[in-house]
Amino acid sequence: MDRARHERRQHFRGRPRPGRILPVRFRADGHTGWISAETRNIGVGGAFIASQNVQPIGTALVVEVTLPTTDQVFAVPAVVRWASHDDGGGMGVQFVDVDVDVLLELNDYFASLTGS
Repeated sequence: MDRARHERRQHFRGRPRPGRILPVRFRADGHTGWISAETRNIGVGGAFIASQNVQPIGTALVVEVTLPTTDQVFAVPAVVRWASHDDGGGMGVQFVDVDVDVLLELNDYFASLTGS
């Protein structure tokens, strides 16, 4: 099956471009060790995180994001939905149960990138 034809994203993430590549760190839920990485694409619904430390599909994560427009660190719960070891590795994560205030902050930032 062609993955592109069966895309089920609820939020538009757009193409990788400046502003969508952000430094992040993540850890598997319940673990104490943080792993530094960066997004290749991020939106209010999720992100592609480029990392050699790919986690198994279904793993619950906490992803810390700092937007360029603020000093505040946002801890966003996520679940790994797909993973790849090609091109240095990475994983697609879906943000889940995001606090409304965090969601609004993320949405404002991404809207400023698209001009909407």
